[in-house]
Order: sequence, then structure tokens, then C-alpha cells
Amino acid sequence: MNTAYLYLQLYKLFDDTTPVRVDCGNLCNKACCDGTDSGMLLFPGEFEVYKLIEPKWMSMDKTDMVYEYDNKKYNVPIIFCNGECDRFQRPLSCRIFPLTPHLDTEGKLEIIIDPRAKSVCPLAKGFLMEDFDTLFVKNTERVFKLLMKNSRFKSFMQIYTEYINDFLKFTD
Repeated sequence: MNTAYLYLQLYKLFDDTTPVRVDCGNLCNKACCDGTDSGMLLFPGEFEVYKLIEPKWMSMDKTDMVYEYDNKKYNVPIIFCNGECDRFQRPLSCRIFPLTPHLDTEGKLEIIIDPRAKSVCPLAKGFLMEDFDTLFVKNTERVFKLLMKNSRFKSFMQIYTEYINDFLKFTD
């Protein structure tokens, strides 16, 4: 299956659902979208979407985060926005913010509040998972359960979980 097409379909799950039923940007003056020194990681294969649509509101770079799949090494790409975007062109990381996928100690997928979000997002600081919109959480779980069926994505999740765990050490 075409990876770009898959992500475009997954994005649709977040067209009409957000973390809470109000505009959470009003709580923090849209801190996650201010375009200042913050970027969003792209998940495996998601780069293909941005090669197709080439949005003018963002720039892309590679991180030093590397995962291996099929004896090849991949640098995880990151997108930086200029503070304004086409809402329907946002990467998956933006759409699920302030949640993130994570593997528990047994390697099972779980959705958690992203510890990186705690520095900018009031929802990440004072909310519990049950405080988020049920459909938003359910769609986030559906997306990542589907992506976890892909072996490349599973390889990525190993290194991504280690990365998230480093942040969890300082926030829990």
C-alpha cells in the first residue's frame, strides 16, 4: 500500500476531533503552534506525504535519532512550522498532540500524555488520560494499532520509546 495514501487516510480521523471539546489554543495562546524552536517528528513513511504536498508553511530537517530496518539506517525527519499552517496538512504528531504512542515494558503499545508537551501544554500538565475527548483518544489508539502492524514502524517504535523514556525520567 502507498504509505502517503495511508497517512492521508489516517489524518482524516482527526479532521473533526481534538484533545478537548473546546479550542485548547485559548488556554495557552496556541503555544504548540507558535513556530518558535519546536518541531514535530515524522513517523516512518510520513515523509512521503510532504514530498507530495510540499507545504510552504514548514521546513524539514533530519534528527540525530536513527532506527534500523531491513539492514538500513533511517534518520527520523522533523518538521518545523512558521507558526501558521493549513490545518489539514499537519503531520500526525501535531494531530495527536499532546498524546504520543509508547511501548510499555512488555512491548505493548500504549497511548500516553507526551512528556515533551508538559513544558508548553496546559493539557499535558494538569490532565489525566480520562480528561481527554474519548473519540480523540480512541482515534489515536486506532491509528497506532494499525501502524504497529508494519514491521518498519515497529522498529521505529523501539528507538522512539527509548527517546520518550528519557523525557519521562525528568517529568514523572
